[in-house]
Amino acid sequence: MQETVLLFGLGAAAAAAWLPALRTRLELSQAKHPSLTGHARIARRVAALVPYYAYDEERFFGSDGAPAPIVERRRAGFAKLAELYRQRYPRGAALTAESEGAISDLQFTSRYRVPFQYSRYLRQHLKLGAFLRSSEGVTVTDLDGNRFYDLAGSYGVNLFGVDFYKACISEGSARAAELGPVLGAYHPAVAYNVRRLREISGLDEVSFHMSGTEAVMQAVRLARFHTRRTHLVRFCGAYHGWWEGVQPGIGNPVPQRETYTLRDTCWSTRCRDCTPTRTRPPTDRSSTAREARTSTARRTRHGCRNCARCAPSAASCSSSTRFSSGSASPRAGRRSISACARTW
Repeated sequence: MQETVLLFGLGAAAAAAWLPALRTRLELSQAKHPSLTGHARIARRVAALVPYYAYDEERFFGSDGAPAPIVERRRAGFAKLAELYRQRYPRGAALTAESEGAISDLQFTSRYRVPFQYSRYLRQHLKLGAFLRSSEGVTVTDLDGNRFYDLAGSYGVNLFGVDFYKACISEGSARAAELGPVLGAYHPAVAYNVRRLREISGLDEVSFHMSGTEAVMQAVRLARFHTRRTHLVRFCGAYHGWWEGVQPGIGNPVPQRETYTLRDTCWSTRCRDCTPTRTRPPTDRSSTAREARTSTARRTRHGCRNCARCAPSAASCSSSTRFSSGSASPRAGRRSISACARTW
C-alpha cells in the first residue's frame, strides 16, 4: 500500500513538474502559423513525399475539370497572348534566355513565379524579359522600347520616383569622387548621415551594412550574445534576408530547430491589446518621449498577455527585443538602429 502511494506521489510530482513545459509547448504550437510554413520539420517530410510533375498542354488548360468549350477558349486566348509576347518583347526575351543559365536568380524566379505544375509549359510559351533600358518618373522602359508603370516602386525603394534618386546618386558620386573607394576611413558625409539617423530614430548608435540580410544576421547574433538565449521568432509572410537562420522549411537543407514561424500578426477585434506592439514610439529625445518609447518596447517584449495566440510569441521574441539591431557596441542597453533593418 505504501509503495502504491509512493509511486502515485512520484507520478503526480513528475506530472506537476512537466505541466508548465507542456503548457508552454502547446501555446507555442498554437501561436505558430497553421500551415506547413509554421512547421518546418513537418513540411520537409511532406515535401519529400510529393513527386514532381508538370502539366502538358491538355492538362494545363483543363486541370480544374472545366468543360471542353471553356478549355478551347483558354487555349485560344493563351495562344494569342503568347504571339503578342513574341512580337512585343523579342530583344528582352532573347537576352534573358541567353543569360538565364549564368544568373541563378533568373532561374529561380522563372521557375517559381507560378505553381510548379504550370511552370514548364508557361516558360516555354510566354517569354518574359528581365532587363530594362531606362527609367523616368514612375515608369520603366525595356530593351524593346515598351514602357511600364513601376507599380511596386522597386519594392518600396523608389518611394519618391526614380528621378529623385538619380539626382541623389549623381550628387553622392560627385561628392565622394575625390576620396574614391577608400576602405576603413569614412567620408565626412557619413557623420552627417549618422546625426540625421539618430535624430529621426531617437536611438544612440548607428551601424551601416551592405544589405538587410547582413543587418539581420548581426542583430540576431548580438541579441543571442547579450541575452544568452538561442531561439529566434519570425512571422509568416515576412522577409528577413537570404540566410538559413530565417528561412526554415523545404528549401533549407539545414534543420532550423531554433527558429519559430508564427502567425503573421493578431489583428482580431477580440485582441485589442496586440495593437500596441505595432505602434511606433515617439522619436524625439524628451523625457516624456523616452518614457513612451520604453513603454512601447515593454509592451512589444511582453506581447499580448490576454491572447492565447500571441502570448507564446512574446516568450520567444524576448530573446531579441532587448537589443536593437545593428549595434557593434558590446555595451548591452545602448539603443541602436541599423541602416538596413531592425529586428525584434
